This record gives sequence, structure tokens and C-alpha cells, in this order.
Amino acid sequence: MKSIRCLGFSLALLALGAAPAVPQTPCSLGTEYKGCRACGTAKGKKGQQLNVEKNRDEAAANPRQITVEELRAPGNNKKFSPDERVWVTAYVAKVGSGGDQESCNCGRDDLRDIHIDIVASPSEVNDLSKHVVVEFTPRWQEKFGLNPKNYQKMLKAVRADIEHRWVKFEGWLLYDYIHANESKSTQPNLKPCPNDGKIHDNCNWRATPWEIHPVTSYAKVPAPH
Repeated sequence: MKSIRCLGFSLALLALGAAPAVPQTPCSLGTEYKGCRACGTAKGKKGQQLNVEKNRDEAAANPRQITVEELRAPGNNKKFSPDERVWVTAYVAKVGSGGDQESCNCGRDDLRDIHIDIVASPSEVNDLSKHVVVEFTPRWQEKFGLNPKNYQKMLKAVRADIEHRWVKFEGWLLYDYIHANESKSTQPNLKPCPNDGKIHDNCNWRATPWEIHPVTSYAKVPAPH
């Protein structure tokens, strides 16, 4: 009799429908890397979601081709999606340090991106308002055969390898809204920042908030004819 009652109770639950699923939060998504969750240390859901997108560890399989011009076109600001996988051939204007103690990397000095500026041609190197950002994240650096144990040495090696060369990059599109006030496509009335390596306010140091971030594959290629 007890078994019949339990069965009847279970059937009643099924008839009422399953209990609603607990909604996922950004910090329940992605995978941990060296003790740092994909959502990093961001406090709000918007920042946590951005960090999860930055910290993808899935390769951008079957990417579609895109150009630097398309990436930085203001008309595409609302057409792209962070779920898109793309590849682009571009000229590397600059290889630099990623941000210090970023929330996407849990504020740690041993986890730092490599920040790379790309342009459509060598003639655009000195115009920062034409630079598009792509990033090598800690999750991909070792996969690229790099050695992140000495960040400055790794950065120097990447700079020697690809700076001022044509490179094909594959990866995920990402809209870094944090830089929308410093980008030509979203702040067209601002002047370009001077290309002097210093930090300046009220000027554009990049073409667009859209990035390829993370890069999941790259290779040097011949200059286009």
C-alpha cells in the first residue's frame, strides 16, 4: 500500500508539471581555468556575461570570412553577434600588453591577455581610429605553443613573430561595451588619439568596440596582392 501511495504521489507531480528550472547565471557558464571562473571577478551580470564570452575555450569552428573594413563599419555595430565565429586577414599594427588585473582574469598578474591591433593596410598603422582589437587570452596562449610563465618574454616573442606582418586570425566576435566611448564607430565626433604610446582622454584609440576575442587560431600569411 505504501508503494502505491508513493507511485500516486509521483504521478501527481508529473501531472502538475516539473518544477521550474533554476535560471542560469553567467557564473554558472563556461569553465574554470587555473582557479579562475569564466565570469572572473565581475560583480554585475552584464560584466560577468562579457567575461564568459572573453573566456571561451571552444575553438571557433567553421568561421566565416570577414574584413577589417566590415569589422569597423559603424553600420555593423548592431548587426554582429557575439555568437559569430569569423576569420580575417589583416596587417598587425601593434602587439601590446593586455590590461592589468582585469576582472576577466580574476585580477591576477599571472593571467593576462595579449592585446593586438590590426588594420586593413600598413598605411593605417599610425591612425589609431582605424585599429581593430584582437586578443590572445590566457586560455589559448599555451594552446598556441606560447609560454605564459614569463609574460614579458612571451609578449616579446609574439611581437617579434607577427608585428608588422600579415596574419590570418580566427576566433569569436565580441562587443566590448566598456570601450564604446573610445571607438570611432560609436563616437565618430572624437579625434583620433596620438600614436605615442601614452593614455589620452576624449579621443579614439580604436575603430570599434567589436573585437575578435578570443582568437582561437592564427597563422602568418603572404601580403595580399
